[in-house]
Amino acid sequence: MLKSLMGASLLLSGFYANAQMNTKVYGYIDGYYERSADVPQVGTNEKEKNAGEFDTPNIHALIMSSKDSYKTFLNISGSGGEQLDVRNAWVEKELLGEKLTFRIGKLYRKFGLYNEILDAVPTYIGIEPPEMFDTDHLMLTRTTNAMFHGKTNVGSDGQINYALTTGNDERKFDAQSIGLDVNYTIGTNWKIGASYYNSGGRAQSVNYGDASSNAGQADPGAGGVLNWMLHDTYDVTGVYVQYTDAKWIVQAETTTSNHDATRDAAIVGDICNLTTGATLNDRQRARFNCGGPINLDGDYTSSTSYARVGYIIPLTEGSITPYAQYDIYENPETIWQEEYGGDNEAGLADNGKFDKATLGVVYRPDFNVALKADYSEHIQKVFGKQANYGEVRFSFSYFWSL
Repeated sequence: MLKSLMGASLLLSGFYANAQMNTKVYGYIDGYYERSADVPQVGTNEKEKNAGEFDTPNIHALIMSSKDSYKTFLNISGSGGEQLDVRNAWVEKELLGEKLTFRIGKLYRKFGLYNEILDAVPTYIGIEPPEMFDTDHLMLTRTTNAMFHGKTNVGSDGQINYALTTGNDERKFDAQSIGLDVNYTIGTNWKIGASYYNSGGRAQSVNYGDASSNAGQADPGAGGVLNWMLHDTYDVTGVYVQYTDAKWIVQAETTTSNHDATRDAAIVGDICNLTTGATLNDRQRARFNCGGPINLDGDYTSSTSYARVGYIIPLTEGSITPYAQYDIYENPETIWQEEYGGDNEAGLADNGKFDKATLGVVYRPDFNVALKADYSEHIQKVFGKQANYGEVRFSFSYFWSL
């Protein structure tokens, strides 16, 4: 018996010695404060007073492990400090070296500049995500289930990166989504790319039929289908560019989504009900045909664009980076009240559109810490009048590793 145990022990020791396993444990913690000025309301000339709000929107523990041509990744989130959930859990295998790798599990899709890095708040300029990743009005799911991805060198310092994704997403029946992201990088300075997503058939909101939606919460499981749609076939197309050097960070992206959707008459009827339903403006009531047979044709197009510019100023210790950003978002279908899956920004405006101008600063005393502060002005029309309001935010984020 003793000889058997010694033999097993030697075998295990030899296995781990030859495995060359490399495991890293790290994470991010982000403390946050926001206060909005008095916000206009639909259906009244009064403005709603807002108190400041404290939050911990990003609490993440991440484990990355690799061995030979295999890799695994686990991202556990405690956002809000209330409960834990698994944001990512995947394994991957190189098939043709760096040229082709297969990944499967629960993973952030490659889409645009920000989808994969939103958790890593200390690393980028800005506090809030670009509007397409705001959980009030996501344009598609942040996560999916399978990906083929790779990269290949072009010339002396060029590289093409590509990814093909698919998964459960929001599919209804046998729909099979497909996502594609391709970008070209030149050294460490330029990245120019395009992203595409197609629901692959009928999709349904993860909150379908539930008047209490995930809107406003850090839920990467929400997606591009509105709660009151019986089903929706849609696609999303985006192009982006980024330039970085020792001083400058410049980013721009524009994204459009086309929806071929059918509304649920019962849910929209409840939304239209003046007594128990949502508060709609005249355009929204006409769009739904409130007061008559509900208009089931829910076709619409939403779009968003942003530009971000930061300038890095080195200090004796650390750096300071003033930045500016401008966001535009338009969605003619959404409504105001979040409890029905609406959006209190685009849904507030007469035409479903708002602009947001932001000025801010990032102070990094060292690599691991980022203190950010910014001010945004929301720009939109409500009841035919300009009804702007401001927001101030503060973020204190820390990167840690073992």
